[in-house]
Amino acid sequence: MGRKQKLRQERKIKNKNPTSAVVTTAPEATVEAASEGRMPEAAMKAIADEIDNMFPKSDEYVQAMMDMDTEIINGNEHYKLNNIEQYVLFKQGATEHGCVHSMLLMGKILRIWSATTKGHCNPPPMYIHLAYPWLLEGAIRGSFRCIMNLIGECYMHQAGPDRRTDALFDYWGKIANNTDTRIPALGLNELKYRLGRKCVICSKTDTKTLTLTQCMGCSFHCYCSESCQTTHWNEHNHRGECKQLRILHKYHKPYAKAIRDAAIRGDIHPALEKLQYKLGLSRPLEDYQELIDYNTHDGKLINPKDYVVAREDGTVWVGSFPSMCVSG
Repeated sequence: MGRKQKLRQERKIKNKNPTSAVVTTAPEATVEAASEGRMPEAAMKAIADEIDNMFPKSDEYVQAMMDMDTEIINGNEHYKLNNIEQYVLFKQGATEHGCVHSMLLMGKILRIWSATTKGHCNPPPMYIHLAYPWLLEGAIRGSFRCIMNLIGECYMHQAGPDRRTDALFDYWGKIANNTDTRIPALGLNELKYRLGRKCVICSKTDTKTLTLTQCMGCSFHCYCSESCQTTHWNEHNHRGECKQLRILHKYHKPYAKAIRDAAIRGDIHPALEKLQYKLGLSRPLEDYQELIDYNTHDGKLINPKDYVVAREDGTVWVGSFPSMCVSG
């Protein structure tokens, strides 16, 4: 048998061998589905549990969870406080030990507190602006659940159509996706499709006579004119969103893995403290005491949605360790 005939024979044998075929395993199928945003909820929950269970749980968190109940609100299961002592324990776990599990529960509790006491979720919860800093604290430490709640509850549902925070949505979606390759794009494909390359205000697109310009700060949004950019900057609060995004790109993104690894070890990375300062999370309590105690700003009753994300300088409205006066 000649050399060429021998090679052809070997190829035939290889092609007939079933073990040489490429088989898509269940995990690979899950990854593919995740990349297209089709991951089943149970699979997503399992991954979220696996990721966040790497973080230590404070004794206060464990103690509080022993007596934690859940209830159904609008068809969804929510945690329910049985007493104020549980709230205090979660707060201690978050502030004294940097427990991301406690931070998540603090965010959940404050987000639904009024819904729990009133029995429904409309109008929007009164304390969403107080939940934001806790979810942000957990997110910058790398908690996947905090990131998901930050995106879902703060950027998607509570910011409002006139104050959309798509650039921050995109940032945290990518951070989550980079945490574990099995995690779906968390709506980023849909976000990209919805926005496309068009003016964020008037929806004009590129033409032969018009070339859209990108925001020089975040490089995310496009504008057809200076007028539309000014409208987005001032009336839609992109000024604050853009500046917060720049803070995150400079002080969080390069250190995200190191901060997360330190948090998993139960340590505090130096970059975390600087990031907290830059985001305004460690601001003095007196700067925002009024927002906590009365839901007012400069003596006027607020719409919590307007105080969810960022002030004009990119810092948060409410810090992460306030002495909250919450009553049942």
